[in-house]
Amino acid sequence: MNRQVLALVRTFERSKSLEAAACKGLAFVHLYGIYEYAVHSAVQALLAAIRADNLCPRDLHHNSLTLVLNPAFSSASSAGRSRAWKQRLELVASLESIIPLQSLDDTLFPSDGSNYRVAQLETIWSVFGITVPVVPEPRLVGRIEELVENRNAIAHGRRTPEEVGGRYSTAEIEKTADDIEKIGSYFVTELERHYNAGGVRR
Repeated sequence: MNRQVLALVRTFERSKSLEAAACKGLAFVHLYGIYEYAVHSAVQALLAAIRADNLCPRDLHHNSLTLVLNPAFSSASSAGRSRAWKQRLELVASLESIIPLQSLDDTLFPSDGSNYRVAQLETIWSVFGITVPVVPEPRLVGRIEELVENRNAIAHGRRTPEEVGGRYSTAEIEKTADDIEKIGSYFVTELERHYNAGGVRR
């Protein structure tokens, strides 16, 4: 987290409690952006590695193919009656393709609509066949839910930054920042370790 934000909070806390509360509330929006970027970028990096390593569908674990072959899955699911079986047969054939995934779109993301809650991390872990916990410590599950809820409350206008931030001390915001950094680092590291260990391959 940008430590300048926390410095600003400390400055405001001396004389401007409303501004301090607003800064603390906006810190959740800022931290959410950092967290989302870490998760999304890690997935993009893994897909870029699949492309760079010239892997083909036949090399990959079937769970990973649900994302890698997303366009084929989408096409098969939306095909009309006259093309449905042809599309299904093409999809099944593509699972065994030995053609390297040179055109793999590394912006693909297994979004499940949960706004990066723990369920989203679990979906990503399932797609890539990762079996370790999605967070380094069980208590951090609650931290993610708190982060997402506060960010969404502000972003969707349910609560003001002042209302959200007013419930937290500066020390609590600092602890939240440290925890989100820990979650992001763990996520990136585990995804990289899993790929390097051949975890996405059959």
